[in-house]
Amino acid sequence: MRKNPIIIIFLIFFNTILTNNYLENQIIVKVDKTITNDRIEKDLIKLGFDIETRLFDHLNIFLVKYDSLAYLDINSAINAIQSLSFIIYAQKNHLISERLIPNDPQYSNMWHLNNTGQGGGTENADIDAPQAWDISTGNNRNIVIGVVDSGFDIEHQDLNENIWTNINEIENDIDDDENGYVDDINGWDAYEQDFTHPITSHGTKVAGMIGAKGNNNLDVVGVNWNTKIMPISGSSSLTSTAIASYSYAYDNKNLWIDTDGVLGANVVVINSSWGINYGDCNSGEFPVWNDMFDTLGEVGILSVAATMNINANVDEQGDVPTSCESDYLITVTNTDRNDSKFSSAAYGTESIDLGAPGTSVCSIRPGNLTSCSLTGTSYSAPIVSGAIGLMYDSASDFLYQEYLQNPSSTSLIIKNLILNTVDLISSLNDITVSSGRLNLFNAVNAANQYDGSCIIVGDFNTDSYANIQDIILIMNCILSECNDEEIVCMDLNDDSQIDIFDIIVLVDIVINRL
Repeated sequence: MRKNPIIIIFLIFFNTILTNNYLENQIIVKVDKTITNDRIEKDLIKLGFDIETRLFDHLNIFLVKYDSLAYLDINSAINAIQSLSFIIYAQKNHLISERLIPNDPQYSNMWHLNNTGQGGGTENADIDAPQAWDISTGNNRNIVIGVVDSGFDIEHQDLNENIWTNINEIENDIDDDENGYVDDINGWDAYEQDFTHPITSHGTKVAGMIGAKGNNNLDVVGVNWNTKIMPISGSSSLTSTAIASYSYAYDNKNLWIDTDGVLGANVVVINSSWGINYGDCNSGEFPVWNDMFDTLGEVGILSVAATMNINANVDEQGDVPTSCESDYLITVTNTDRNDSKFSSAAYGTESIDLGAPGTSVCSIRPGNLTSCSLTGTSYSAPIVSGAIGLMYDSASDFLYQEYLQNPSSTSLIIKNLILNTVDLISSLNDITVSSGRLNLFNAVNAANQYDGSCIIVGDFNTDSYANIQDIILIMNCILSECNDEEIVCMDLNDDSQIDIFDIIVLVDIVINRL
């Protein structure tokens, strides 16, 4: 049987990338300053090396290249170059990646952001937050994340800087910005129809999951280090109060659109960590919910909802709002530090979109306090809401301009990117729509790289996932001629060419999905 040489080359390369953290044909060398450049160049050429560039004049450090076919491996090449008497030292050209880690005291306990096995967890059973933060930590575009909940401690030391402020309103008993709400400087209380908020633990914790201030040496860190959270008190007791809460977000987003951002707020998502257990959204008894979610979607607001804290199949037993069928709704269940679905969390192949960490997680609570024992889908949903905010904040210029022109259709693109960039995990296989748990880095990177022609970054064969087959396709592209559309999609590092560096980016994406 004849073997495909492309596959053989790919397998060799893929194995190299997975095991090596350096470029194969480059060596960094320090050279004795007393030796002339002519002699250095002449002796290097004899051994098959070429000087690429001088890296550091004072230290006399050079980057040299060699033909990979001339040496068995890079160690052989280093041994050869070190045989020259004027080489002081030689080393590999290692790959370097940023590590943007916050200084918040509880960060090391926040396994859902970066799981190193703490508390008996499984390493990497997390949302890959540090990798996402290398792209953005938030608040580059004044993105606003709405939270409808029971109440908030908006003065909490780790939250107050990330609370949305209506800069067009002052406390004077007048509706200064004419948005229909008097003195709504920091959101709205739909219970009392005023600007004050009851202080409750649940809403404060949920808001902290989304946007506890990052890198401020205080307490915890949210999915977004920097963001604007619009607090809306109104989740408890009655559906009518919840409707009024959603209306506040809608009115401000609509005003933002109508005034080209001068007034209102750029709300892109609303988090709802509450609901009606076993309610059937599509029975005809709850028509307002789909209507509400669809209307919010028309102005580019996605709705994220936590499902029941009951081990029940929502497809069969119902839940409001997570059984609702609106395209603009994203429904979330709870996973733990070992990537298992939490035992008391609902599921549904058709109803529940994805999982997110929500078992023994950390957040803030009223009175400048914190807790690392929070469990429930209530804390899973805001992680997804925070991800949506960060995706808009880091979106490519192409995607963000598309959003400004077509907010409704763009919100569906964002939803699609989230669901198609999850980490596939066995505990959610065939019991959720995506069969996976949120991966923040994959989702943010997909939004950051989006150009309209490549819906999912690295998915060249349009099977909804970046995988080994796509690596084979990009290798074929490098070894042959690609068409223009392929070149646009495969230029993953935006340097206007397809080369080994694009493969490195793609392999990183694929590994993060494993």
